[in-house]
Amino acid sequence: MSVENENISVDVEGGSRSGRLARNTLYLYGQMLVQLVVSLYTARVVLDTLGQSDYGIFSVVGGVMSVFLTLNTIESATMRFVIYEQGRGADKARKHMVFSTAQSVHLAIAGIVLLLAETVGLYYVCNYLNVPPARLPATIVVYEFYVFGALTGILCAPFDALIVAHERMGVFASIGIYNVLANLLIVFLVQYAEVDKLILYAGLVILVQVSMRVIYAWYCYVQFPETRGRWCFDRQLFVRMLKFGGWLFNGTLAVTGYTQGINLLFNYFYGTLLNAAFGIAFAVQNKVSSFADNLLVAARPQMVKSYAAGDWQYLHKLIFNTSRIAALLLFLISLPIMLETHFVLFVWLGEDLPQYTVWFVRLSLMMIIVQAMGQVMCITVHATGRIARFQMIESNMLLLIVPIAAWLLWKGYSPIVVYVAQLIVFILTHVVRVLIVCPMVELPVWRYVREVVLRTLGVMVLGSILPVLVHQYGGMHSYPLSQVLVVSVVSLLSVGASIYWLGCDSEGRSLIHAKASKIVKSLIATRG
Repeated sequence: MSVENENISVDVEGGSRSGRLARNTLYLYGQMLVQLVVSLYTARVVLDTLGQSDYGIFSVVGGVMSVFLTLNTIESATMRFVIYEQGRGADKARKHMVFSTAQSVHLAIAGIVLLLAETVGLYYVCNYLNVPPARLPATIVVYEFYVFGALTGILCAPFDALIVAHERMGVFASIGIYNVLANLLIVFLVQYAEVDKLILYAGLVILVQVSMRVIYAWYCYVQFPETRGRWCFDRQLFVRMLKFGGWLFNGTLAVTGYTQGINLLFNYFYGTLLNAAFGIAFAVQNKVSSFADNLLVAARPQMVKSYAAGDWQYLHKLIFNTSRIAALLLFLISLPIMLETHFVLFVWLGEDLPQYTVWFVRLSLMMIIVQAMGQVMCITVHATGRIARFQMIESNMLLLIVPIAAWLLWKGYSPIVVYVAQLIVFILTHVVRVLIVCPMVELPVWRYVREVVLRTLGVMVLGSILPVLVHQYGGMHSYPLSQVLVVSVVSLLSVGASIYWLGCDSEGRSLIHAKASKIVKSLIATRG
């Protein structure tokens, strides 16, 4: 039986869905804000403690391991199948069969990754990675730490899928706080340790990641009955998961290609110092994009369940709202950072920044806005199960970034041009996504363009005019801290007002009015 032809009979919850989505998003945002504040401090300390070269080694070794993790596309397949069974109202036996079969698939994938990592990957690290010869032994140790952490993540991925399917986002938030505090402790330990700081830092970071996975597994075993019982295996389901994961492989390979592929090209042409610039920009990109990622994680189960239930109206509403909110939230955060990048990086990391870091950060922030809208389209097509054509076209377009980058660097163009080319490919790829996915869920393309693209672009153009003028002509360049604060406040007010008038529909504005009235009444009652 194909994925797209499965019988669907489900009674999806009604009025509580939006409230649950908002609550889960708030859980994740609370954890993320704590993590962001701590990571801004720890990143600078780690860079100062390890030095630019060792920091670049840590970044590029992670890139090598990421190449082999492209095989772990079955994680997204597991997520889809587990959530789908929740949405169609499957019984306990069926849920246990899906979970048990997923574990078998992940065990097989972990074996393949281990084999490739300890042969092809280790050979590349020892013979082709551009690192100082004296640091090669430490590089190999760090690589083995990455391998151990990657295998643990692969084996424990079905537990993550269960937590998402049951929409228990508070668990991710709680364990995320543990991750933040543990990494803060790691920074202090490494800073004052008298051993090889790179090895110690990498080992402790991976140890924390492994412990998080173990906690997730224990929680699922206690809370969800489908994790308990005898091992069972569904051959047809196994094959369907592998087919689904096989098509997702192209997408994951493309993601690895335009991130770690560029990282390896920078290493080949420029060495570890440019890897350090890439690592800093990538870290900023990940921290800022996490604001949208939390919304997408919370929205994913409801989008898949809505498709499983055939609730097109709610699915379309989720696509519009999630796409707009994700993109505009990132723009709201990114605009002051893009305008005041020099000072932000100076405060965060100090004066000794690797070359090209400022422009890498700015262009990375532009790209994640396009990525956020693209992720909504990806979640939608995954819900349908009909991913072959989508993945083939999307992946081939994104993989073009790697040969384009190689050609530009070989011709002597600045690394900044590589990022510009990547941004252009991102935009073109999203256009293709929309043209493919919208007809699959009975959504007219013109409605998507009107509700998402035009509203989002309108907010960005209108909301950026005043902040740009203040940045350029505010007359506070001799007082950079004051300028950053003023630009940030003006950006918040200008973009916020634009979101209210252009980015929100009448229902969204009514919701804002209701929440604002509730807050005002609470304040009045408190003072009274």
